[in-house]
Amino acid sequence: MIYAGQVLKVNEKVSTTRTYTVRSGDNLSSIASRLGTTYQALAQRNGLSNPNLIYPGQTLSY
Repeated sequence: MIYAGQVLKVNEKVSTTRTYTVRSGDNLSSIASRLGTTYQALAQRNGLSNPNLIYPGQTLSY
């Protein structure tokens, strides 16, 4: 049981990285819009030198 005022230890190594798998017809701009970010941020985070070169099945971190 947890009681009011009790101090708890929490694992600080919680990963906030999420992934998205590119589908046919996707482009980086539409993916970014859906995920609430920019295509520039997605490209940078995923090391994409050309944001126009993504392919179905590719996994992107955001």
